[in-house]
Amino acid sequence: MKLKIKEVLLLAVLFVLFSVFILFITLPKFLLLDRVLMEKGIYLMAQGVEEGLFHVKLSKVQVYDKSSKLAEFDSAVFSIKPFYLSLKGTCQGGSLETKLFLNKKIEIEGKNFGCLRGARVKFVSLELMDGIKGKLELEDLRLRDLKVDGLTVEFKGRTFSGQARILDSLIVGDGVVSFNRADPLRSSINGKLTGMGLNLQISGTLQNPSVEVVR
Repeated sequence: MKLKIKEVLLLAVLFVLFSVFILFITLPKFLLLDRVLMEKGIYLMAQGVEEGLFHVKLSKVQVYDKSSKLAEFDSAVFSIKPFYLSLKGTCQGGSLETKLFLNKKIEIEGKNFGCLRGARVKFVSLELMDGIKGKLELEDLRLRDLKVDGLTVEFKGRTFSGQARILDSLIVGDGVVSFNRADPLRSSINGKLTGMGLNLQISGTLQNPSVEVVR
């Protein structure tokens, strides 16, 4: 009797797993991705969509928040890997990839990505888990009344340091991170770089950062 009960339970588990698998491979994955991003206030528009068993490939992608265009990609691939989800975009020979792991860790990697609003990502390698760690390098940062040739930010968990290159001179400073455990990409950053009679304020969230000149 015990053996039969175990067999029934095993068959029930296998049936549930098989049903979930069938549901997954038949589910429109682009709609699932779009819904997840919309919940975070991010909206996708793509000219082409190609779905595979464990991936979705988008072409000519534009990314918006509620008020403006954030970025564009020549192509973007959302894929399911062992232990994590990946969203990787390419543009003008550069790339930017975000990985979301089962333990809720987020990794952001990229280089030579020139299709973000107002700046070019020269290099980024960030890890978000109980704080933000890693490095971000931006080039050709276009502010309202100032051009910043380069901006480098080193994240150290709950703090960061930074330096900006303007007209062959450096201004430096630091700031703090208010880490959001529920949604790490919405972690707040707040700091200031000073020098040359200038003050650059770094604020906003990691998802939607802001750099501006303050008087």
